[in-house]
Amino acid sequence: MRYSQSTELAIDSLLYMAARPEASDFSVEQVAAAQEVSASYLAKVFQQLVKAGVLRSHRGSKGGYALGRPLSLITLRDIAVVFEGSSPLYECDGYARTCSLGPKCLVKATFDEAERKMHEVLAKVSLQDVVAQAGQEAAWTAAHGCAPLPPPVAVTQADSVGQGGATS
Repeated sequence: MRYSQSTELAIDSLLYMAARPEASDFSVEQVAAAQEVSASYLAKVFQQLVKAGVLRSHRGSKGGYALGRPLSLITLRDIAVVFEGSSPLYECDGYARTCSLGPKCLVKATFDEAERKMHEVLAKVSLQDVVAQAGQEAAWTAAHGCAPLPPPVAVTQADSVGQGGATS
């Protein structure tokens, strides 16, 4: 079993945001640049996280995305369920073949138990736990190969004249 790229990107992006408590809002472009991923793909991931209440969005000139709940209340399971769903990973088609084992089936019981334990483990780990383990922003970003958030670009008057199409 493998988690989708969306789940991995969501976790990395949320941890990137969580590691920067001094910033209240993040643009998709900022997070995408730091993760070195497509901003349009990340925007779709963020939309799903907003629907699930993991993120909240703000429109307008100061718009962006922020964590929708405290770090301690966002678990790895919460994030995985957004993209992987909560349907069982193993669906027995024995009933279609008139299997007589039903609830006594060891195969179905084993897969159900494995999935239950996996969800229990993921539910025990919050974003706060992961950020605390990482210790600091630099350690986490270095461990995940992420570029640090670039400093804001200062626009000078000369830059704005050049961008406005004025010629000399």
